[in-house]
Amino acid sequence: MNWDQGTWDSGTWDQPSDYFSPQTKSNNRTKMRRQTYYPSRIGDQVNWLDNYAVKLPIHGAALGVVAGDITASVNDAKYANYVLGTWLSAVRNFSPSTTDAVDDVLAGSGSSAMVLPSFTAPALPAGVTAALPGTLTRIFALIAKMKLSAGYTEAIGTDLGIVGSAETEKALPKFSAELLQGAGCQCVKLSFYKYNHMGVYIESRRGTGAWEFQAIDTESPYMDERPLLAAGVPEVREYRMRFWDKGTPNGDWTDVVKVTVSP
Repeated sequence: MNWDQGTWDSGTWDQPSDYFSPQTKSNNRTKMRRQTYYPSRIGDQVNWLDNYAVKLPIHGAALGVVAGDITASVNDAKYANYVLGTWLSAVRNFSPSTTDAVDDVLAGSGSSAMVLPSFTAPALPAGVTAALPGTLTRIFALIAKMKLSAGYTEAIGTDLGIVGSAETEKALPKFSAELLQGAGCQCVKLSFYKYNHMGVYIESRRGTGAWEFQAIDTESPYMDERPLLAAGVPEVREYRMRFWDKGTPNGDWTDVVKVTVSP
């Protein structure tokens, strides 16, 4: 269906929602910043909202959300899901009949007066009520509060679908190991990125030994200058890190990095 102001193409409807697009000055809607965890395509948004509505009642209480707010946020998600999914699909399926009606009115033929098609919105799902404007604004605000809860973990965030790609990348320290020649043997230089955390908690393992605490470091790099366990015998050293904040190691361990240290 073609209008002067644009084109309706039923073959390409699964595009990012227009509320994330630049608005004209006459539009008084508040511009909302899309969160990194929220999908850009409508079909994926429908699935995200469905998952959020199912998982919030499971995790909400542990994250400090009271029962009434859980119920309200679930309804927001289900109503937004209905609008983006069932309702929008019905509108788009209805649009070809409006094109035909316009063509008939302007250039058609026949002996009976035109009866214009009318759109009937699909019924709301059972238990869902129409919500006030701003469903996503409220959902995003509640998610921001939940992420500050003492009970929040990345596992819960992943299950809720509220961990974005940028957050996942920064959920662990990032580090590399470099061999440097010291006075008596090789040393290991650990260069790390702690992002906004206070420091890193480092453990190491040599040979077939157990993991041992190595150091807490707040500034990169860290230098491992230990002598070899057996003088003159090369050894494999393994390293792993996790974040350290306010006297407590936290978060998951990084992948293990191995280096061979020689005399």
